[in-house]
Amino acid sequence: MTLKKATLLRISMIASTTLCAACAEGTAPQLSQSAPATLRVTNATCRYPPGGNAVCDTLQILAFPGDAEQPHTPGGFWSLDVGTVATASACLTLPDTATFRIIGPSDTVVISWTRDDSVSLGALEPGASRLMAMPSTRGFVPANAQGWSVTLPGDTMAIAAAPCG
Repeated sequence: MTLKKATLLRISMIASTTLCAACAEGTAPQLSQSAPATLRVTNATCRYPPGGNAVCDTLQILAFPGDAEQPHTPGGFWSLDVGTVATASACLTLPDTATFRIIGPSDTVVISWTRDDSVSLGALEPGASRLMAMPSTRGFVPANAQGWSVTLPGDTMAIAAAPCG
């Protein structure tokens, strides 16, 4: 046996022992029980007429679970409805979990998402079809911060920020 194979075998045995020990102790990774992540959305559609208040389009904010959780269906991307922004900005709460069910003729496939998984954001403008909705930001993991901030439509990345609300 070569040194490389012996080293890989030892690493594999250590990993297996560690996993089995965790199973024997009944421990498993747990989702954090902290407060839900908030999302400060700045509405990029707002116009500011001279001497008047902001006039903004109403945006439906959607969260798109990451590639690992995206089913390949003819109905477009799986998205979660985060909330509506009708003013210059709003504070929304990102969901902790979600499930998507694909019901077929002989079985049902359940895909789960949690805030420990990646998600991207997008905005649906008035009159747009949900079938055409798609993310505009890169993925981020909501559990990595208590608050996030993004400008939609427009930003390509949500950034960690102080919780809003």
